[in-house]
Amino acid sequence: MKISFQLTNKDSELTKLHANLVKLEKRWSLSVKTVRELNLVLDELVTNIVEHGGCENICTIGIELMKEDTVITLTVTDNGPSFDPTITPAPDISLPLEERSCGGLGLHLVRKFSDGCSYKRENNQNVLTLIKKLPTECR
Repeated sequence: MKISFQLTNKDSELTKLHANLVKLEKRWSLSVKTVRELNLVLDELVTNIVEHGGCENICTIGIELMKEDTVITLTVTDNGPSFDPTITPAPDISLPLEERSCGGLGLHLVRKFSDGCSYKRENNQNVLTLIKKLPTECR
């Protein structure tokens, strides 16, 4: 089963993202927790593209979710400048808040709620693919 949709690099598009994920909850028999985790991951990625993507004009953000047996594969594409989030260092979350450097926490959450991540630059687009293993109640 697969669903695909497109967003643009505007904050207002996050509502459209959430609405599409809510539809999947029933269609794919997902738990509320799983949908929340998917929403958090995609919200962080789309927000990073909107805020840091470097697009002066409208950028298209492609979202594809595919459910196969026990996993969901998420693919996020955008036509912004090249950026590989898989090589971004993890923040040191053991430090007190006042000693931490700014940034990186969103990508840390993406990694935490994903079970695999890969990046490639293809046809002048960033292509980020994430794997999310489904809990037993969603299989």
